[in-house]
Order: sequence, then C-alpha cells, then structure tokens
Amino acid sequence: MKKLRLFLSVCLASLLMMVQPTLAAKTSNQSVAIGSPMQKAILYYVNEYRAKKGLKPLKMNVIMSKEAEIHSREMATHKIGFGHQDFNKRIKRLYSEIQQCRGGAENVAYNYKDAQDVVKNWLTSPGHRRNILGSYNLTGIGLARDSRGKIYFTQIFLRTDNPAFVG
Repeated sequence: MKKLRLFLSVCLASLLMMVQPTLAAKTSNQSVAIGSPMQKAILYYVNEYRAKKGLKPLKMNVIMSKEAEIHSREMATHKIGFGHQDFNKRIKRLYSEIQQCRGGAENVAYNYKDAQDVVKNWLTSPGHRRNILGSYNLTGIGLARDSRGKIYFTQIFLRTDNPAFVG
C-alpha cells in the first residue's frame, strides 16, 4: 500500500511539474478551466489529508466550481477585494441549485506556486483546516490569474443529502 501511495505521489508531482509551465504561459486575468490538473491536484491533497484524519473524500461539483471560479476571477480582476465578500450570496445560489444542503464554508488564497503549496498553507491556518476537516461531502474549486500572473484560489465546501449529487 505504501509503495502504491509513493508511486501515485510521484506521478502526481510529475504531472504538476509538466502543468506549471503551461499555466505560467497563460494570459492575464484568465480563469483556469474547470477540471484542470491544478483543481484535481488541490482536491487530491485535501482528500489525502481528510483520509489521514479518517474522513470521507470530498466530491468535486461542477456547479460549485463555477461559483468558486467566478469568485477567484472577481478577486483577480479587483472587482472585489481579496476575501469572502458575498459568501452568503454564493451559498444561497448553491443551496438553491443543489438543494438539501446543510452548512457551507470557503477557503481563499493567492500567490501560491502550486496545489500542494496552497493546501499546505491552508492546513497551517486553524480556520482553513477546520473547513477542510468539516462534515462536508461536496466541494468546488476555482482558480484565476491576475494581470501579474498571480493565481487566486477559492474552495467552497457544502454538505448535501441530495442523492443526485452524492450518489
């Protein structure tokens, strides 16, 4: 099992090294596509940490990722300041679309070089770590690059009992 985990970690690290130059070459104010290697890597590291704590993995949700991407883009283009502005509006929209939701949280960050770095830094913050370890089952991750090339990250967490989303 340890050998398999090491092998998967090496594969993921290699993939991330190949992706980084591609991401750096993108134009300013560009959102990173939903389902991007960076999003998948963030989900991987978050779920890896949750597994170490005996928690079930989060499932990536496209609707939530779109909300997270919009928030990241608005921060990257300075339409809003860095932070959690309009979080309640995002959650309300998500509750309406996903339904049967309880709870919600959000982590934001910017200017980290890769997925492992951003998750590692979230884990050093008690509030961000609490969100990662929360009793959520869905997540959405959105990324956007500002005019200087810095990446803004948003991860939204929700708990739903809607079988259409957790089945």
